[in-house]
Amino acid sequence: MLLPYLCRIFASTWNVGGKCPSRGLDLDDWLHSSPPADIYVLGFQEIVPLNAGNVLGTEDNVPAKKWVSLIRRTLNKNPEPSSHGGYRTPSPVPDPVVELDADFEGSLRRQDSSSFFHRRSFQNLSRSLRVSGNDMFSQPRLDRRFSVCDPVNIGGRPSDFDGNFQCIGSPGDEYMDEDTSNGAYFSPFPYGYGTSTPMEEDDEQPNTSRYCLVASKQMVGIFLTVWVRSEIRNDIRNLKVSCVGRGLMGYLGNKGSISISMSLHHTTFCFVCCHLTSGEKEGDELRRNSDVMEILRKTRFPRVRGCGDVKSPETILEHDRILWLGDLNYRISLPYSSAKVLVETHNWRQLLERDQLRIERRCGHVFPGWKEGRIYFPPTYKYSFNSDRYSGYGVRPKEKRRTPAWCDRILWHGTGLIQLSYVRGESRFSDHRPVYSIFMAEVEILQQRRRNMGYFSSRVEVEELLPYSHSHGNLKFY
Repeated sequence: MLLPYLCRIFASTWNVGGKCPSRGLDLDDWLHSSPPADIYVLGFQEIVPLNAGNVLGTEDNVPAKKWVSLIRRTLNKNPEPSSHGGYRTPSPVPDPVVELDADFEGSLRRQDSSSFFHRRSFQNLSRSLRVSGNDMFSQPRLDRRFSVCDPVNIGGRPSDFDGNFQCIGSPGDEYMDEDTSNGAYFSPFPYGYGTSTPMEEDDEQPNTSRYCLVASKQMVGIFLTVWVRSEIRNDIRNLKVSCVGRGLMGYLGNKGSISISMSLHHTTFCFVCCHLTSGEKEGDELRRNSDVMEILRKTRFPRVRGCGDVKSPETILEHDRILWLGDLNYRISLPYSSAKVLVETHNWRQLLERDQLRIERRCGHVFPGWKEGRIYFPPTYKYSFNSDRYSGYGVRPKEKRRTPAWCDRILWHGTGLIQLSYVRGESRFSDHRPVYSIFMAEVEILQQRRRNMGYFSSRVEVEELLPYSHSHGNLKFY
């Protein structure tokens, strides 16, 4: 008999503008959520400059290794008490979200009796979300968080998937060679790469690591990594990767997607990290729509042989729980001067009415059936170097200017997912701000195994689901 359990997922996307991180880059504010997540899904765009050498030549995986080292160090330092033994007071979240309509003004939809909400493991969470309409739809300002985002890995060329790997925890598992043809990395151990890199911590003890890297993949500038709590690494199965190039000539990897498929017990997950076509010209949003459709059409995962009755999805939409994150590059359909006024007055509601992704989804042109949480944070692109000011102010009218936009987004598909927060970080590392979200995911577990399951989060603190209000500071154009 299958019974539900809750798993906490931290998902984030960040376009780092082709910059390589320094050894001293601090990721604490960004990665240390409270309580800690069971799974971290971290996606990057432009981890290398998108020049001809990187797009057409040998892949530069040095920045990816550095990001991996920084993430590993951050997740595994100062071990905290296990989340199942007791909770700390959670960090405030601005927006409790449960299955919201695509429309910004949409109302909260109650799930029918066939959904996962009626199950016992979700009762406390459901009660916690019964807040008043005024609380639910007011627009709180966000706390400023100076932090940096996340992911990492090694090698890979445009459009391919890899079926040549072993399931984690299976007999005979060994480290995957870092120079494998497709550059995908699947680790059966609590630590990431099999060989040391210049930035890796020499004193790391694999047996005491709180989190381990289970999969990572790079395609030119796109990079996706998945980290899990060490206690559940042996329950991860059927890891597969699929890449779709949508860049130069319609197939190179400077644009496109990386998708990682995996099973946790009897529930399948798919994590998609993408970088879609850029551009502010009229009609560019149609090219982005086409990118999404091609990614959904071309992404294929090979069936896993010898895994018994375990589900083995071949496409993205065949998975039980799906998270799609990345630099989707959808812009604001407004002249620069009009958008500037709305940004300076923090009028996100009116600005969102001209958001291309919301418009295209509402018309049914892209992501039908997908969900995105409320956006209460300022546009994440484009910022001046090492500044909180948007670029373009003071530029002559005839010169190129970027209208601020919510390019960086996180969407989800499938039942059994509740979004607890959807916010952005405030790192000045690149011209984009990182965006991250926390989800509670239902995982189906065999009844006889559930008795010993102590590492998943089986409840959510009420405080974590309440809106909060802090000043976000003055946003200015540079």
